Amino acid sequence: MAVVLGTGFIILIVVWIICILLCLVFSRCEGSAAYVGIVCILVAIIVTLVLWFYPRDVPADKTYVAYDNTSVLRVAVVSLLGVMLLVGGVVVVLFHVFDEHRATALKPWTYQ
Repeated sequence: MAVVLGTGFIILIVVWIICILLCLVFSRCEGSAAYVGIVCILVAIIVTLVLWFYPRDVPADKTYVAYDNTSVLRVAVVSLLGVMLLVGGVVVVLFHVFDEHRATALKPWTYQ
């Protein structure tokens, strides 16, 4: 069974790989070059959203078209869950990973 990847999916893979590589390259830069990673992430998110919501194709036969009214709701819920997943990941990174940890001195043992 062959798995066929669509054009949009291949574009998303290439865009996100380039975005991650640019973020890694420009992560230690100073000045205005430090913002290239953030701009790259924003561009990748915009491209992803455009390809997500862009209609895939137009049906050739227009005599009978069956519409699934719940698909719009499903796409909206999945999109909202994806955004909340990203927000939750950022919150975890900000409050857990970047949390300041200080070493505390141990009190000496005293025998009585």
